[in-house]
Amino acid sequence: MKNIIRTILLTVLIVAVFKGVSTGQWSSSITIVIVSGVLLLVTFISAKPSRGSSAYTGSDSSVSSSSNSSHSHTNCSGGDSGGGCD
Repeated sequence: MKNIIRTILLTVLIVAVFKGVSTGQWSSSITIVIVSGVLLLVTFISAKPSRGSSAYTGSDSSVSSSSNSSHSHTNCSGGDSGGGCD
């Protein structure tokens, strides 16, 4: 969803800059350039903390669950076969 919003904002920004350059009337397009540029920067700034924190939480839970399941058997009594822990 954020990629769609970024694409739309980038398109609006490019069109506004092109209109300002081609007509020479920056007074009508400067507001659009500023607003779309700020919104585009906000989408990139707001995406970084959420991406980093969710990746950290996901790796944390997968490590704890895999470490518990991999060490589930620790019976070294041997029973009738006479074996122990190798």
